Amino acid sequence: MCGRYSRGQKDLFYVEPLMSDSNDPRFKGHPDLFHPSWNVSPGSKQPIITPDGPRLETWGYRPAWAVERKQKMLINARLDKSSSSAWKWMWKSHRVLVPCDGYYEWTGEPGHKQPWFIQTADGPPTYFAGLSSVRPGATPSDVPGVVDGFVIVTDAATGLLGDVHDRRPLVLTLEEAKVWLDPATTYDEAVHLANNATKPSEAFKWHKVTPGVNRSGGGNDSPTFNEPIE
Repeated sequence: MCGRYSRGQKDLFYVEPLMSDSNDPRFKGHPDLFHPSWNVSPGSKQPIITPDGPRLETWGYRPAWAVERKQKMLINARLDKSSSSAWKWMWKSHRVLVPCDGYYEWTGEPGHKQPWFIQTADGPPTYFAGLSSVRPGATPSDVPGVVDGFVIVTDAATGLLGDVHDRRPLVLTLEEAKVWLDPATTYDEAVHLANNATKPSEAFKWHKVTPGVNRSGGGNDSPTFNEPIE
């Protein structure tokens, strides 16, 4: 899964690699959206990248049916559930990118959890495959508890990375990210891309970090959360 991530750079660091034209107005002029955070938590508003450019969305999704069943807000979407009625419509036309530098996972027993910072071996910018439930211009739901926002697609973790956690966010290369974001990419093509975007453990590096990152929200944020500890 992915329950926390880090994004500590300015907007152009993440959007420029995606631009085929340096004058593309969709991707320029959004510095106010990209406030650095080294402890991005579910429920907060974060910049995502859509085919129309960056925008702020809540990290989380809780549709009316989940409210009715008293289910918690969803923050991840399993790759193997891409054909389910809950997710297929997003895979068809609501694919987004979640820009970041890396993410956190935890090992150990409750009360003694050790956080790890995981990033690609090549380093940032990193793009998670994301899905958005937001329909611009649509009337907000009047059902209390409904949340529209983005989720991060996850897949099974293999090899040594699986020792840290059994699931991981679906990380895309730059070229995969461009195809994922392209509205011309069909549902079948997106699913094929995602199923072939799995990276081996060797594509990542990870290290222990301070337990200070364990607490989410409340301004608990620092670039030191990425730094390795003994």
